[in-house]
Amino acid sequence: MGKQEETTSSEIRKDDSSSSLQQPPSTEDDETDNSAGRSSRIILASFSNRLSRGKSPDLADIERTAISCLRYSVAFLMIVATVAAAMVTWWILERVESQRFESEFEVIAEDIKIFSHQRILKLLSDYRSFAWTISGLAINSQSEWPFFTDSSFPMIARSVLAKSKTHVVSFAPIVHNLTESEEWSRYSQANQNWIKDSVEMEQILDVAMMSGSSRRLQGHNHNDPHQGHDAHQPSTDEIPEIFQDIFRLSTEGKKEADDGPGPFLPSWQMIEAPKDPSIVNYNLLSDSHFADVFRTVVQTNSPAMTDLLDFTLRDWNSLLDHSQHSHHGASPFSMFLFPVYKDISKDEEEIVAILMSDVDWITLFALESDEVTPPVHVVVDDGCERKFTFEVSGPVVGFLGYDDVSEPKFGLYERSFPFTTDLPSVHLAGEKCSYSIHVYPTKEFWEAYRTGDPRIAASIVGGVFLLMCIILFGYDVAISMRQRRIAIDATRSEQLLSGLYPKNIRDRLFEQGVEGDRGVANQSLAKSPKYRLKKFLGGTTPATQPKVTMDISDHSKPIADLFMDCTVLFADISGFTAWSSVREPVQVFTLLESVYHAFDVIAKRRKVFKVETVGDCYVAVTGLPEPTKEHATLMSFFARECVNKFKNLVGTLETTLGPDTGDLGIRVGMHSGPVTAGVLRGDKSRFQLFGDTVNTASRVETTGKHNRIQVSGETADLLTKAGKEHLLEERKTVVEAKGKGKLQTFWLLTVDEERLRGQKIRSKPGLTIKSLSAKFSPKTTRNDSISPRRIMGTLSPRTRKRSIESHLLQVEQLLSPKSRRLCQWNVDILVRQLQQVVAFRNTSKCKKNDNLLAKQEEELSKHRSTLDEVVEIIPLPGFDAEAYNRNQDPNDVELPRKVVDQVKLFVASIALMYRNNPFHNFEHASHVAMSVSKLLSRIVAADDVLDSSEHAANSEGFGWSIHDHTYGITSDPMTQFTVILAALVHDVDHLGVSNAQLVREGHELADLFENKSVAEQNSIAMAWDLLMDPRFVDFRHTIYTDEFELSRFRQLTANTVLATDIMDKELQTLRRKRWDVAFKGSSHEEHMGNTKDQVNRKATIVIEHLIQASDVAHTMQHWHVYCKWNERLFAEMVVAYKAGRLDFNPADKWYEGEMGFFDNYVIPLAKKLKECGVFGVASDEYLMYAQDNRREFEEKGREFVSELEDRYIHCTEELHNSESHMPGPVPL
Repeated sequence: MGKQEETTSSEIRKDDSSSSLQQPPSTEDDETDNSAGRSSRIILASFSNRLSRGKSPDLADIERTAISCLRYSVAFLMIVATVAAAMVTWWILERVESQRFESEFEVIAEDIKIFSHQRILKLLSDYRSFAWTISGLAINSQSEWPFFTDSSFPMIARSVLAKSKTHVVSFAPIVHNLTESEEWSRYSQANQNWIKDSVEMEQILDVAMMSGSSRRLQGHNHNDPHQGHDAHQPSTDEIPEIFQDIFRLSTEGKKEADDGPGPFLPSWQMIEAPKDPSIVNYNLLSDSHFADVFRTVVQTNSPAMTDLLDFTLRDWNSLLDHSQHSHHGASPFSMFLFPVYKDISKDEEEIVAILMSDVDWITLFALESDEVTPPVHVVVDDGCERKFTFEVSGPVVGFLGYDDVSEPKFGLYERSFPFTTDLPSVHLAGEKCSYSIHVYPTKEFWEAYRTGDPRIAASIVGGVFLLMCIILFGYDVAISMRQRRIAIDATRSEQLLSGLYPKNIRDRLFEQGVEGDRGVANQSLAKSPKYRLKKFLGGTTPATQPKVTMDISDHSKPIADLFMDCTVLFADISGFTAWSSVREPVQVFTLLESVYHAFDVIAKRRKVFKVETVGDCYVAVTGLPEPTKEHATLMSFFARECVNKFKNLVGTLETTLGPDTGDLGIRVGMHSGPVTAGVLRGDKSRFQLFGDTVNTASRVETTGKHNRIQVSGETADLLTKAGKEHLLEERKTVVEAKGKGKLQTFWLLTVDEERLRGQKIRSKPGLTIKSLSAKFSPKTTRNDSISPRRIMGTLSPRTRKRSIESHLLQVEQLLSPKSRRLCQWNVDILVRQLQQVVAFRNTSKCKKNDNLLAKQEEELSKHRSTLDEVVEIIPLPGFDAEAYNRNQDPNDVELPRKVVDQVKLFVASIALMYRNNPFHNFEHASHVAMSVSKLLSRIVAADDVLDSSEHAANSEGFGWSIHDHTYGITSDPMTQFTVILAALVHDVDHLGVSNAQLVREGHELADLFENKSVAEQNSIAMAWDLLMDPRFVDFRHTIYTDEFELSRFRQLTANTVLATDIMDKELQTLRRKRWDVAFKGSSHEEHMGNTKDQVNRKATIVIEHLIQASDVAHTMQHWHVYCKWNERLFAEMVVAYKAGRLDFNPADKWYEGEMGFFDNYVIPLAKKLKECGVFGVASDEYLMYAQDNRREFEEKGREFVSELEDRYIHCTEELHNSESHMPGPVPL
């Protein structure tokens, strides 16, 4: 060995010796040593490679130095990050507070601007009315101006003062020349008794006000200008004579007759009566400033305002001496002049008098809110000489002085706006002066929105970051100590091997040792069944689990194992079978995908393993592939969250999947125990569970209840041990499980049940017999309806300006949540159909004439009876090959927002127009509309045409084939839309009794519609009146655009709705004859050669039978659906029977009646659906369900009727004491 190697070896031995002294090897934990040994061998190989390349052992010191530098750098960065986080937090919160301060101040400044402008407008409005009143009184009294005096002036003036919040009002007629001045002097002397009359009237009014408003007078409000009217009034004997002539004041302040040429403006009537009547006949125009204001009024022919009133002017001081409300020393105010015209019908007429009042600036800035806000300063600048400042705090306003006393440091937040331009003002300083308003925040306002929270939050964030730094430093120290131990062990092993083996052998030993450790570990792990199972699953759920084919020909062992501690869950959707029987396949899968996806997300978050889904059953397990002792607790939380999520989800999906979706529930069953789990190999290998635990969990689920979680006794014991006994409730009855015998189970409380624990918790599995007996009792069923006019309101100009959104919000507030969801679903159906209508119309040539449409709509609205509008043949448009080739995708059509909003309002209004009947209600109408939509979709699908040839859809004649196959129904989207709309409105305002009963009662509707199809014609009339409302003009003009389309729409609506009157024998006979003419004696294939009228006749009959089948669709659907609606119909007839509106007990004839209904109407109708040949598999489905329901009712019907009779006929007391749960129509 060379010199360099010897030096290296000696240094290594020296380093080894020192390391041994510093920290001897640890043998405390075998597993730690084994792990450390494997790691040390890997590090040892690295050391060996370095030695083989001749590197110096000081490299370890260099690396330690580099790591130390990195550690210090990270520590420095962490400190910098801490400081930065604290500063950023402070800056963000400080910015938020600043923005909030500025936003609140902006709102208050804007309110001051708006309210001040509104009060000026209110002042103008009040005095305009006052001026018109004076003009009218003068005209009525046939007085010639200026010689007019009215005794009611004090009473009218008091009313104006109260409304305008002014203090003074004075009336001064205009005397044009000296001649009129002399006549005025004689007139004023003769009519000065108004002063005495005013004093007496004011005393009477004051006494009445004091006796009737003592409470208000006790609570003094400084903003009320009329507090204090109980001041001393002079007695009528004390009133001296007025000055004889119109006078002015000399420079010495003495009165002297004004002998100028005119005009003159003598002060005359005023409120209150002056203490010193000598001020009467004072010529206001003798004051120069008042004269300027007067000229402004005359020139602009509008009101005007003076400058700030200067009390040093003796003329003004004398004039205002009659007012008992002193202003000096208080807030500033200005005088306000309003012209009085000779003729109130002409504003341009001659101005004959002036009304004079005051404007108190305090009242202009008081906010109309009871809430006191932080104060702000309002500075009024006249633009020339003076400024004065107010302090505004909500409704409280204070005057601070005749100067700008706002705080200069808040000047940058200044908000300025000009004073109102609706009221000209005249300034002493000149015409160029104009008022402006400046708003500033105050110190109190600043302190109200600027707090110390940013500093506190910054300190907390800094502390958290500092704590994280300390924790990371401690973690780094622990890791460094462990790595140092591993490095020491590796160094010792390397030194030992280096002294025993040559270099090449040593290197191979190192490499084999590392690879051997890895291989042995992998081989031993691969032999573990749990490892192999976990590797197959890949830590995933079946949502991402690969569905692959595994080869079993290699005779390898299956991947399977026994897991002793597991909890298995089965969750099944209750009511799903009946619900899915009336849905399209797409809707069924939409529900399942939405539910399963939501459960998958919860399972992933809760670490629950999803096993599989079988139909509407969801299977999950905890305790595998990762064993855990908390498997029962984890599964219980998962089950509770799934039930809560399911309730919310089906409520949301009801708006897209239709009626009864929100009534679906979920049954959950759980059981704990050992489970055999493994991969069942073969084609599409998948993970499976086996064992008694799985079977028991399934039985627990099937014996559960709607929206409840049932757990076995074993699972309940585990939850009790985990401290969750408060979530358990023992089931009162022992369940009988197939193959398991009797089981004692427990209810695991859901989130809602836990919230309501302590009360009696009932599951609500839909509409049971007992719940229906309470819902539809005679006592609680209301028979008030809502007409279209009551819904839409009177069409006054004010109402027309209201938006559709405001009407929709008002109407929706009257609907129940379920009704709102049904409305949304119906809106979606109608909007999709409207998109098809518009898409078809865009490819065809349609001209629109609103004027002709309006006239035809008006004519049709006059027809109250629609029975005479029923036609044998409704003309449908022929096939347009060119339009078909240009066909636009309806999904590309975007309806205007206003059309969609009108559809929403129309549907919501229709929902309100339905009465609270058990059967004939809005939910039933939605059920009929859903059936119509389903049958129409089967017509449009035209399966027979597509099945005849696989290339039919791509052939040139495919459009012709579809059109002929469906008698033109598929070629006219408006026909499809109208049939769905007719289904929605066909029972509007139904009274809950038959047409025959209405005729027997002599009901006003029977008289109106001549005892024929009373309910149906009434529904058409009400729905048509609603559609013709001006608010729905865009909606209805989207349905039709010309007179031909409007006529077809009306005919289709009438034929479709009246087809639901199946009890009229005359109409039924006519329909059977039309059916025989159209379909009997000719096959479906022969109709292609028929005339256009024959094809349209068949289309008309198909539409009528479609709505008839949909109206009784519950008889042709799942047994549970049939029972639900049959029970509701029975309840409705019981209500009529108990109200004396039915001559017989419905239970006496119910069984025989239903059997006859199946035999004579339902099954023949289902057969006709099949015979007409356009409904595809839907006709087979309807006929199958009708026959099955008939057989089942024949077996169970008598027992079913007996239960209904017990609940509805014999439980009279229960009926009358129950409360209604179904929302009925609420009058607006």
